[in-house]
Amino acid sequence: MIRLNRGSRGSFAAVLLVLWLGVGLTGCDSMLDVDNPNNVVGDDILLPSAAQPLANGALFELQDGYAYIAVVYSTASDELHWVGSRDAYQQLNFGHFEWPDNEFINSAFMSLAPARWMTDKAIEVLEMHLADGVLADQSSLAEAYLWGALTYGAIADAFDDFTFSDMMVAGPPIGDATNSRGDADMTSLYQDAIGYMTSGLALSGLSSDLQRNMTANRARLRHGLGVWNLVGQRPISTGLISGADASAAAAFAAEALALDNSDWTYSLEYFSGGTRNDVGQAVNSRLEMRFGNRYITPTANDKERDRDAADRGIVLQDPIDGVGDPRLDAFMTPFEDDEQYANLPVLSAREMHLILAEDALVRGDDAAFATNINQPRAWGGMSDWTAASGVSQLDILIYERQVNLYLMMRRIGDMYRFQITGDMWQAHSTSITAPGTFFPISKAEIDANCFINPAWPAGVPCGEDTGG
Repeated sequence: MIRLNRGSRGSFAAVLLVLWLGVGLTGCDSMLDVDNPNNVVGDDILLPSAAQPLANGALFELQDGYAYIAVVYSTASDELHWVGSRDAYQQLNFGHFEWPDNEFINSAFMSLAPARWMTDKAIEVLEMHLADGVLADQSSLAEAYLWGALTYGAIADAFDDFTFSDMMVAGPPIGDATNSRGDADMTSLYQDAIGYMTSGLALSGLSSDLQRNMTANRARLRHGLGVWNLVGQRPISTGLISGADASAAAAFAAEALALDNSDWTYSLEYFSGGTRNDVGQAVNSRLEMRFGNRYITPTANDKERDRDAADRGIVLQDPIDGVGDPRLDAFMTPFEDDEQYANLPVLSAREMHLILAEDALVRGDDAAFATNINQPRAWGGMSDWTAASGVSQLDILIYERQVNLYLMMRRIGDMYRFQITGDMWQAHSTSITAPGTFFPISKAEIDANCFINPAWPAGVPCGEDTGG
């Protein structure tokens, strides 16, 4: 579905669109005045030949926005521990999620908004080419659908409300225009993202990996919707997702595994000359955060993981094998070594099995539960869970999600629904006093958006391009 009336802080997004697609310099007598075949200007983005560059521009914005919200989200959970100098990160670490003027919530909002606008713009243009019969490679549209759905899912997972404007035209909040928390309209983001996946899977000429990734993302989004239905409204509900949420997510997960039941991971890739991974930059380069206290032994200066300590500094003990979980070490080591260009996992076969395990637990299918909970363990070299292991089905599910979905923006939802308190959360923080609280619309957006700014001057137009 084309969402023209739901854009980002659009002037910034428009500039990024032009820059990424490579607008050429004209009227310049310099060594930069070259005939670059990748350059396009103005309405050239509407040409069929610009289809793949347009999709690539959407990916670039997704990589940037997703990494920024991931570092904010993971710091707010127990996955990352603040050790730097930026107090706004400390407030997230302490469980204070409700402040629109937190500089990193503000930056995360302003990073995701261009990603949302860019992915939807790419989808709009590529859908037009498909309808006109001039889209030579339908995989470019399928990729745009995937990246748009990842963006929508990240917004829905992390925010209590969001605004979708179009360029300089302000758009209303998805919620009830009071910037309130937990508005049920936020579920539309999961539903729209699932629709993108359904549309993408109906296209032809797709690689097997792209089909798998879209099918898996549809399962992940359907499960995310189930988690939101537990914790996204007040008062929250706790426990496992069930009913239609569980069965639909499980059906999609089974489809993804039928396409590929190897130990695969789909990651956003970062590299020098492209865009950096802000999680890696904050943890490995700036040393603003490190891996959380529940996961690692820190070095003497409290800045990094002590890889010379027992179990290579992993303190989260596997409840069956009784060792610091080596699966965390397998993730952290290349992440640390790649510093600010580490890849960021967003989907995996392991998550598909965990979705199926949760559904089996709800249905009371012990055999299916054991099969699906043990596959991620086997892939990680861990011993099987059995009913005689001394660990309940619920506890091993919670643990396997904690380990296998680390830094994938699933943790806060799980903490709320399984009543897990962050080790740094303060007793008076909203994460404890108002469980289910996620991030608000940012202060910068409130100030600039006439639909939600209570001080917007009377008589000044709203919902149209004012040229500001």
